[in-house]
This record gives sequence, structure tokens and C-alpha cells, in this order.
Amino acid sequence: MASFDTYLIEIEDDPAGILIRAPGGFAFHAVSSAFSALEGATFPDAYAAERAARRLRRRNPSALRLAA
Repeated sequence: MASFDTYLIEIEDDPAGILIRAPGGFAFHAVSSAFSALEGATFPDAYAAERAARRLRRRNPSALRLAA
């Protein structure tokens, strides 16, 4: 399995953030203000970051429309 240093996290085709390899995993950098609560959070892998972004989106489904 290939490992990358950066990932783009998208939720329902909307960009949520960029993951950049950091000590201990990957640091999340929000692309949309709807995901700013995750800014700077470190995740062990891209799957964990995507799950966190999806949970955040479920808590506030209108956030992406407001942030656009």
C-alpha cells in the first residue's frame, strides 16, 4: 500500500481540508471554514481525519452551504 505525504479530504465532493504529514500522523488544515474546528488536529491516518470531518458535517449539515 502506497503512503503519501499529503491528502485532500472531501465530504460529498466538497473540499474539507488538506492533511500534511506531521510527527505522530497527519495535521489537518481546513480548506472550508465549515471544518475550521479541525484546524491543526493531528490524525493517525487519512481515514481517521475523514471520519472526523464526516462527524463534524453531520452535527452541522448546513455549515457547508453557509461556508460556500
